[in-house]
Amino acid sequence: MGIRIVTDSASDLNVDIEKKFGIKVVPLTVNFGKEESYKDRYEITSDEFFEKLKSTTQNPFTSQVNPAEFEEVFNEILDQGDDIIGMFLSSELSGTFNSAVIAKESLEDKGKRIHLIDSRSVSLGLSLLVYEAALKAAEGKPAADVVEHIEAIKGKVESAIVIDTLEYLKRGGRLTAGAAFIGGMLQLKPILELKDGKLVPKDKVRGRKKALKWIKDWLGSNNYDLTDKTVYLVHASEEGYLNELKELLEGTLKPKEIIESQVGAIVGTHSGPGAIGISFINS
Repeated sequence: MGIRIVTDSASDLNVDIEKKFGIKVVPLTVNFGKEESYKDRYEITSDEFFEKLKSTTQNPFTSQVNPAEFEEVFNEILDQGDDIIGMFLSSELSGTFNSAVIAKESLEDKGKRIHLIDSRSVSLGLSLLVYEAALKAAEGKPAADVVEHIEAIKGKVESAIVIDTLEYLKRGGRLTAGAAFIGGMLQLKPILELKDGKLVPKDKVRGRKKALKWIKDWLGSNNYDLTDKTVYLVHASEEGYLNELKELLEGTLKPKEIIESQVGAIVGTHSGPGAIGISFINS
């Protein structure tokens, strides 16, 4: 009997990590109107999503994983003899975690072998926690110890996400058309952080180069030592921009390990193309 890690597609989990540790990624759904729906990662890739996003004026919307979908996944893993650690995007951002709780409770005695964690995070922060749990499980740690470890560190996730365009914040109703126009003219780049399970504004800068400088200054002013840390980087259809950030980190702060991934359809619906992000566990 082993442990299987289960997460959702809003984790934007690195594919190599997914395969190496046999992690099950349950997809949320992205919808373009009432007629077109796609399971994130499985029916639409990150590249396909951003190409479609650029070619439509219709703002997509997302749908959470429902309890029946989780129940099916849980049953399949439990019937194979493994216990489950399920770690999902923040309950402040989606009902997906609650769907997992409902599915666990519906399985009664079998559900006792399911351990659920509200990550209080999303995308790169969630992926870091999933990776950490997978490493601990691979060491042979019992599920209760892995869960205790993740609960102890999940509040120590540090993140900075640079939004490259204000267009999709406008489309989603989070920004007025006038503010988006002015911000676009000034090349404003909002910087967000994860706080109390939510994505909240942290700062704003003008232009990509200043955004990279902001990240460097943020890391320096907080005296973050990355030499013993895993750093998780993501990009939204902008690998070149991500590489600039990676080179900056490798040249000055020299992290122990850098993991890269792409923003998928769920997070990309809100960020739009061009976004980049950095996350690590400050413990």
